[in-house]
Amino acid sequence: MANLTKIAVFLVGALFVLSLITTVESTVPHFFVKGQVYCEVCRINFINKLSEPMPGATVRLQCHGEGKGNITYSIEGKTDAHGRYSLKAEGDHEDEECEVTLVKSSRHDCAEIPNEGWALEPSSKITITQNNGFHDDIRQANPLGFTTKKRAEGCARMFKELQIDPNHLI
Repeated sequence: MANLTKIAVFLVGALFVLSLITTVESTVPHFFVKGQVYCEVCRINFINKLSEPMPGATVRLQCHGEGKGNITYSIEGKTDAHGRYSLKAEGDHEDEECEVTLVKSSRHDCAEIPNEGWALEPSSKITITQNNGFHDDIRQANPLGFTTKKRAEGCARMFKELQIDPNHLI
């Protein structure tokens, strides 16, 4: 009888410890950073009607404290058939700077990471914290795009429609 009591006390204690571990794990916040990657065929570095979704592209979500070298969180993912991605971010990164960047194109003809015009720093900054007024766990990143080496046919017509001069974009 004493052995049964010891076994019962041990089992109750083990269940208590397991429930504490589960409770601690479930209080760690998680977020889903969602965005889109596209191929920008007109080399104006913003998404437009001629931009094409890029399935299979690789992106990276990275958070860092003071200084770019102080990386606190990093995860990579690939886009789906529609050029969209969803990256799961663990933990609250309130005091950190987080951003999504392009890593690798899935297309040989559209593999340049832009570094001019609107895309001097081709990344999308993201706030990953519960202390910012958002009430859900989804964070939407701005679209990111690779560019082609040459402008595609049809770009001149689109420039005319938009009344922009691609040679004078900042």
